[in-house]
Amino acid sequence: MADISIAAILRAGIFSPNHIANDAAILHAVSAELRQRGCTVNIYSEEEFCKARIDEEVILAMCRGDKTLEKIQKLEDEGRTVVNSGYGIENCVRMIMVRLLADARVPQPDFIVADTDTDMRRKLAGAGFKACWVKKGEAPIHHLEDISLCRHPEEAQEILHEFFFRHISRAVVSKAVEGEKVRFYGIASSGWFHCFMPFGDAEAGEAIKEKIRTTAMQAAEALKVDIFGGDITLTPEGECFIVNFDDWPSFAPIRKEAARAIAKSVMARLRKQTSKRKRS
Repeated sequence: MADISIAAILRAGIFSPNHIANDAAILHAVSAELRQRGCTVNIYSEEEFCKARIDEEVILAMCRGDKTLEKIQKLEDEGRTVVNSGYGIENCVRMIMVRLLADARVPQPDFIVADTDTDMRRKLAGAGFKACWVKKGEAPIHHLEDISLCRHPEEAQEILHEFFFRHISRAVVSKAVEGEKVRFYGIASSGWFHCFMPFGDAEAGEAIKEKIRTTAMQAAEALKVDIFGGDITLTPEGECFIVNFDDWPSFAPIRKEAARAIAKSVMARLRKQTSKRKRS
């Protein structure tokens, strides 16, 4: 393959509450792996990327800012190779995500999209919501307080009220599902997958792990995200529910392994594209 020039965009700190260093570390680790494979990798902050003329044909996008996504989507439409897709990143905004997952029949807890200036107590109680999560709906999270666990509809209404005064106009309220939380990481294009199983003997664990993998990959396909992570709640009955899904997480517990896997998947994608162009 000819020399490959890559633009790698760091996630702005405002979109990495308590994870600024970890989010930066995975992008730097992937960049190092790609340099070892002969690529030229230029690392940009979101602000730098928005101001610069971008000549690189490949873009690694951890960004989430509106202006950055707008520019990435434009470059993507012009034919640049973008991982993750700017449109996929946008799909991971909570109120878009839950609807896309519902349309694709990916299992997730029951949810209601709520206007934060509306009294939702009766609607939540009528839908059988008791313990529930209230999550910022229309933009990526900025603070840990953008996701709150509530014990009952009255407490959920208090959080919605707080969101309103923080100028957050819409939220997603999801039922809290009883079970074990399983953290997962994956790359859709290569099939690479890793999760941390909380319990189970080897045989049962493998069967459950495959179910978790299938559910996570279905979510990635529905959202059009290649590099992803998230959380699944595994119920005592063996049901899997997607409760969180992230475009390009930090991969902190398995950073070295993930960086190699991401770099390999990017190179495989570029080889495939080169081969396709030669045939056409």
